[in-house]
This record gives sequence, structure tokens and C-alpha cells, in this order.
Amino acid sequence: MKLRSLFRSVLKYRKTNLSLLLLITYSIIAILYVFDHQYYKLNLPKQDEQPEFNELLETAWTDLQIITASFHPYTSRENDKVHDYLLERVLKIARNASFASVSDDSNTKRSILFQQKDAFNAFSDVSRVTYFESSNILVKLEGKKPDEQGLLLSAHFDSVPTGRGATDDGMGVASLLANLEYHIKHRPDRTLIFNFNNNEEFGLLGASAYFDHPWSSLTKYVINLEGTGAGGKAVLFRTTDTSTAKIYQQSVKENPFGNSIYQQGFYSTYVRSETDYKIYEENGMRGWDIAFYKPRNIYHTMKDSIQYTSKASLWHMLHTSLQLSSYIVSNSLDTEDQTPACFFDLVGLKFFVMSAKTLFYWNCVFLLISPIVAISLYLISCDRMTWKSHSWLSWMRFPLSLVFGIVVQKLFSNIIIHYNCLTFSRNYFWPISAFFTIVVLADYILINCLNRFSPCTDMKSLSIIELFIMLWAILLFTSKRLYTSNYRYTGLYPFSILFVLTTLAAMLRLLTLALRPKAGKRHDGELVDRHSRYSSHSQINVEEGNHGTIQQFQNQLLSSQDEEESTHEDNASTTLAAPSLHVNDGQVSDSEPPQHDERAPLLKGSSDMETSSKPEYIDYAWILQFLVIVPIASFILFSSVDAVMDAVNQTVQEGSKATFDIIKFGMVGSILIALPILPFFYKVNYMTISLTVLLFLISISKTLLEPSFTNNNPLKVRFSQNIDLVHGNGANVHVLGREGDLLKPMLEDLPSIKFNSIPINCTSVTNGMELCTYDGIEPNLLTTDGETDISNMLKVHILHDNRNSTDRSPYEPIVAELLLEVKENRACTLLFNSESHAKSPVREITVYQDKSSDSQHSNSSKSIKIASGVDELQLHKLDFDRQAYHIGVQWFPKILTDGDLEDDNLDTKDELTVSISCYWGEYDSDSVVNGTAVRKIPAFDELLNYSPLSFSFTNEQKGLVIVKDVVSL
Repeated sequence: MKLRSLFRSVLKYRKTNLSLLLLITYSIIAILYVFDHQYYKLNLPKQDEQPEFNELLETAWTDLQIITASFHPYTSRENDKVHDYLLERVLKIARNASFASVSDDSNTKRSILFQQKDAFNAFSDVSRVTYFESSNILVKLEGKKPDEQGLLLSAHFDSVPTGRGATDDGMGVASLLANLEYHIKHRPDRTLIFNFNNNEEFGLLGASAYFDHPWSSLTKYVINLEGTGAGGKAVLFRTTDTSTAKIYQQSVKENPFGNSIYQQGFYSTYVRSETDYKIYEENGMRGWDIAFYKPRNIYHTMKDSIQYTSKASLWHMLHTSLQLSSYIVSNSLDTEDQTPACFFDLVGLKFFVMSAKTLFYWNCVFLLISPIVAISLYLISCDRMTWKSHSWLSWMRFPLSLVFGIVVQKLFSNIIIHYNCLTFSRNYFWPISAFFTIVVLADYILINCLNRFSPCTDMKSLSIIELFIMLWAILLFTSKRLYTSNYRYTGLYPFSILFVLTTLAAMLRLLTLALRPKAGKRHDGELVDRHSRYSSHSQINVEEGNHGTIQQFQNQLLSSQDEEESTHEDNASTTLAAPSLHVNDGQVSDSEPPQHDERAPLLKGSSDMETSSKPEYIDYAWILQFLVIVPIASFILFSSVDAVMDAVNQTVQEGSKATFDIIKFGMVGSILIALPILPFFYKVNYMTISLTVLLFLISISKTLLEPSFTNNNPLKVRFSQNIDLVHGNGANVHVLGREGDLLKPMLEDLPSIKFNSIPINCTSVTNGMELCTYDGIEPNLLTTDGETDISNMLKVHILHDNRNSTDRSPYEPIVAELLLEVKENRACTLLFNSESHAKSPVREITVYQDKSSDSQHSNSSKSIKIASGVDELQLHKLDFDRQAYHIGVQWFPKILTDGDLEDDNLDTKDELTVSISCYWGEYDSDSVVNGTAVRKIPAFDELLNYSPLSFSFTNEQKGLVIVKDVVSL
């Protein structure tokens, strides 16, 4: 008896038990979260256990140190040094392998001229033509089975001007070298090609140049290694389809890490950054995009360096790519399922994959079957009279509490926007914690207040059923979105998981009611109702003809009272005192029975009492409901919200729209995390509520009062120095960042501005950004023995222009040639504009690959014709010593494009304006001016030296210095 009572006491539905179980659940989730984020650091290969892997890691780390020794954008000479180092390394690795071949694009003078969409803005309608001279290094390992479709491994070796490129993309390059060493020793079955490509940062051009190489026809699959953060684990950003996702699942057994929520971010263009994977996929390849993804605020900054990453991060990318590549080149691949994939990992131990199309079908099944089953069980319960009807006020409590929580959330979000709108950039945990505690406290307060004035007979079960109904509607909506997006909304799988678990919990309650004995029994022509108020726990069947003892009945009655007390606690969050029992002359009765108290059957005497012949059954359904819905759903939802916020929380720095989007997602995410526990939370004990209130107070304090930016979480600011040769505005510095009282105070403290009283002009630009400009210290981009003249950096010569020639027919296209004389330069952009044309009239572009003023004597040229017109020409060349771009332009007169003959001004008729911008990205070195070493871009150095540690800097455009000029043709 005592053991049974103890068992009931521990497991029955009461405040202490629920609170303890909730604490255990959340503690386990916290432990799993820490394990997920830290375990990879403990998984490095050991010298004595894995000597080959250990050697690969140590060599890769050394490669990374050498690659990141300097800033090496495509526009710098340091870029050539990195190229030469990589070429030396691959030649050394491949020298003794007869099946290995090396190709260097810079040696073969490979160049491409092609029409290119804006790689980083899918909504741009600019018609762009790009000329690119490649210095990709390719290595081919011919497989034992060369007829099978080959695999490409790709990473880019250029950095941005303001970053050393440790994670973007030094780790990818070092991992490629390690993969090359491994596969040289273990010859693959499939042909394997490595592409160490250049100039990914400003157009994904190295990947584009790959398809001009004859080896590109040998590969069907691609593993792209990339970095958009500064360490941590390398995530599977996206993969082509379900088949490729399953290949990752089958191959990456140690520390898999991926989530199709990120993939949906790319599909829906919410993620604006792009990687070379986009180019490979657009050209029909299937594969895997693996990248570092956080933190965004030091991505492309000085902190993308060795000091801010680790061997553990390098090993995670290296080992993941090695597991995946080894599997692909050694196995036959099942690639039939080409529908988009939903996938995620479970704390780096297990990887789950399902076709998004299959998920949609299962959603349809759940949407159809679950209401049918629920209604059927409900009707059975009604027929058996075990379903207790509830008032409309009881049904409204849970949705009202949820609406109340959302309203308070919205009010708090307005306070965040007003006082500290960028707080998410520093730490997204505290704002989400504040939103979460608002929801659960609103649920607790509202439901318990209503229960005090009007007790509800089974609040928990009602809430679960209502949650099931709400999630049914949400699943219907998400399934529609999944279908209309052609199954590309691959991040919606958490809603399906939550719905299934909630459905199981709701059905468990309905099934319990449906399986109970019928609540009414006809006896001597009289209907006796034994369950007018049902209990989710034990029942006592007392029938006429009982031959048991009074003590046996009392034991059962006490058990029934104990369980009824638990049920009443569920209903009204109060405890009813058990009625006193009196046994007189073989009869048992309540001393003062309540009018509707039916915890004991009607008793007519000892002769009428009968104990059930069946053993007593106690139904602890609440525990099953809790275990079904809370632990798994809470962990999946928390992990999903954390995954998204971890990747995008610092995009609040990129504009007001991103800020509002992040705040909205924080609100929605916190509601999703709270949903599994809301049906239970109204019953937690005083200690749990006290801790929740304390967490709420700490969260709002951290959210509103802590500064948004620190040394470890800086504000990212974009820099450029613009020299306008037309207007002669001097060396004007542009500093672009989030608006507010952030940029100007920092700039006003710079020595050159304070000492020279230089005015700073700060203006709001689109999307909540602020642009501050001032006259900065002139750059020293060239070594010279005379006076520096910045106008010498760019000179434009018109070699030929027949627009006003009398020999040209009015219907004949106009032809002109330009020579851009640019020193120490690798990148320029030409914009074409005509005031007399609605759209650009330029139809053909020619790039002559020497600087001869006579096109007939040019060694070679590349031309491209675009019927819709060309708005922009981007130029990228390798040779610093070839200090000119020779360009041919052909455009149509207005009479051919618009059919307009109204313009009689022959001087401006069909005039074409060409705006020229040339970029220099090398700053971390000296120029020698009149025998004295001086810094190349002192205005940028000044910002780095004197700005607070809470600021970080990146380039605004392709280069740090932009020289501009305009000519009319």
C-alpha cells in the first residue's frame, strides 16, 4: 500500500511533479545544445590513433597560415603570391602520380567575355557583360573508372581587400590541398578535379571560368567549400536534391551538420550572399555547398584571420569534405530522386533526410486523417458519455492567453525598436528569452485568473486539443506554401514535426475517453450516472452484489480520491479536501457529501457493494502527453530557431528592413518554442514561476540596457575613398553604416578631422543606412620620384568615334573605341547611359587583348552581342604591367531603337555617356614617394588606428579606392 501510494504521489499530475519534469527536460535540452556546439572541438585526430589524418590536419593548418599571411584580393599583387604558392604545392603533391595532371589558367592565358546576371542580387535587371582573365589552378586525378561521372572540389583563394580570408576561403583551400594529398595516395574510382579558383568575391568569376575549361565536361558533381563567417562548424548550406542529401547522410558519419532551413533562405532570396555553388548548379551540376556561416559582423573584416579560428574548425570542414568525397569517388550513386530535400542533423550524431515532396504528401495524409480520427473518437466518447461538455469560456482561455502574450510581445518589440533596435546583433538569446517568458507568463496569469473565478474541468486536455486545431490550420498553410514553391520551402519541416507530436498527445486523451466503460448503467430500471465528472486517472467500479470487505473498498475509494484530487488540481489549480468517511453497520458514506461530488458510487449498504474483479488501473496520461509533445518538439523548435538566428541575427546591421525581419522572427520563434509547454505551464509551482519572472527581468534588462556593439561583436562599417576626376572633389571618404548616433561621433574623433576642422556630412540613405563623407588624406597608390598626381591613375583616350561622321548612314550602328590607361590596376567598370534612349542602346562589346591603338593590329579580341542592350561592362585583367584596357563599343542610333526622329541637335543626337570607375584594393603595404616609404591608403589606416574596438571595417565596393571619370561618345 505504501509503495503504491508513493508511486501515485510521484507520478500524479500535480504542480511539483510537472515543474520537476519541465526542469529536467529543459536541462537536457541545454546539455544537448552545449554538446552540439562544443563536441567538434574534442574530435581532432590523434597522432597515435589516426596518424594519416593528423598529418593532413597539421599540413593544412600550415597551408592556412601561409595563405592568410597577407590580404590578397584579386586586385592585389599579393593575390599572385598566393596563386604561386598554391601552384607550387599542387605540383609537389602531384609530381609522382601518373594519373594526375595540373592546369594553370594564368599560364594558358585563359579569358572569358560573357553576359552575367548580378550574382548577388537576383532582382537586378541590369544587363551586364563581364570580361575576366582567369588564374584558376586545376588538378585532374583520372579515376580507375573514367567513364563514370566525375566529381569537382572547388574553393576560391582570393580574399576581400579588408580580410585575410582565413575562413573566406582559406580553410576551403587548405581542405582542398588536404583532399588532394589524400586522393593522390588513394586513387579514386571516379575522375576527381580540384578547382583552386580566383575572384569569387566580386562576381563568382573563377567558377564561371571553369566552364570554359575542357575538363569541365568530365564532372557532374561538385563539392564547394566556402566561408561566410569566422569559424565554428562547417554547415551543409544547401544541396541539389534529395539524392545528394542522402549521399551526404550515407557518407558523413562523424559530426554531420546541416539544415535545409538555410537552403530555403537561398531559395527565397532572403540570403543575399552567394557562393560559387550557384554558378555550378546553374550549369547543371549537382552537389553540396559546405560553408562556415557565422558570425556575420566579422565576415570580410580584419578579424577573418587565423587568430579568430581554430584547428577544430578547419578539421570539421576538412574531415566533412574528405568523408563526402571519398564516398562519392568510390561508390555507385543513387541519384534518381531530384526533388528538393528537407534535412537536419541531431546534435552532430545523426543526419535526417526526407524529400520535400514526400513531406508534402505526408502532410496531406495528416491533414486528412487526423481530424477524421479526432472526430470519431469524440463521437465515441459522447456516445459513451465520457466526454464532458465545456463552456465557451473554457474553450476560449488558451487562445485568449496566446493572443494576450502576442499583444504584450508586440508592445515590448516596439520598446526594443525605440530604445535598442540593434540589440540582436550582440546577442539574440536575451531578446528571444524575453519574448518567450512573456508568452508563458501571459498563459499562466490569464488561465489561472479565469480558473479562480470559473474553474475549468480539464484545462490541460482542452489546451492540447485546441493546439492541435491551430496547428492543423498552420500545417494546411505551410503545405500550400510547400506545394506552390515547387517544394523549395524546405525549412518548414519543424511545423510538421510539431503537428504530429501534438496530434499524438491530443489523440491520447481522446482515446482514453473513448475506451472507458460507458458512464451510465441501467439498474432496476434506473439509469445511474457514475462519471458525470470524469477523471483522467483511476476509476472504481462498484456494482451490486459486492462480497469484498469494507477495508478493501476504503482502500479503493482512497485511491479514487487521490486521483480525483490530482484531476481537480489540473482543473482549477486548487486542492479539494477529501471527504471524511464513516463506516456504520457495514455502510460507507460521506459525512457531508457535496451536491455534485461523484468520486464514490451510490452506496446502499454493504450488500450492495462489490469490488471490481479486475486489478485497479491508474492512467497517468498526462506524463505520456508531456513526454510526447514537450521534449522532442521543444528541442527541434529551439534548434531551428537558434540555427536561423545564429546565421542572420547580425544582418540587423544591414538595414532597417532586416532589423524588423529579425525582430519579427524572434517573436515568432519564441512563440514556437513556447507552444509545446503552454498546455501544461499554467500548473507549474511557485518556484518555477519565480524563476521565470526572474529570467524575464534579466532578459529585458539585457535586451534594453546592454550596448549593441562590443569588441567581440562590433558594428560593421563599409569604407571607400572616391576620387572624382570630373568634379575634382578630392579624395572623398565614404563611410557607410546603420543610421543613428554611431558613425559621426567616431569620425569626429579622428586626428585629421579634429586638427583640420574638416566637416563631416552624414545623410540617411535607403533602408535605414547612413552615409558619412569627408575629405580624407590622399592615397599613395603608386611609387614615384616626382609629385603624386591622382589624375595620373586613370586617363581615358577616345581612339575612334564615328557618331558624327558624314560617312555613316543614319541607320548604321555607331562604333567607337576607348583606351583606358590605368596604372597598377586589375578591375574597372563601365556604365553606359544615353539621355536620348529609354534603355541602353549598346548592342556589342569588344575587348582587345593588347593596348594597340589600331584594332586591326590587335593580337586577339573577344566580342559579344546582346540584343536587349548592355548597361554595364566589368573588366578584370591579371597583368599589372599591361596598363590599359582597349574597348570597342557599338550602339544603335535612336531611329533604330525608338523610331524617333525629333532630335535635331546633331551635337548630342545619339550621344553615349560612359561612366568609368576603376578600383584599387591593396592597402597593407607601402609606396615609395621621392625616396620615402608611405602608406598606400592613409585615410583607411587612420580609421583602423583610432576608431573604437566596437567598430570593424570592410570594403564598400570592389576596391578601397575608386577613381571615377566620364566621357561622352
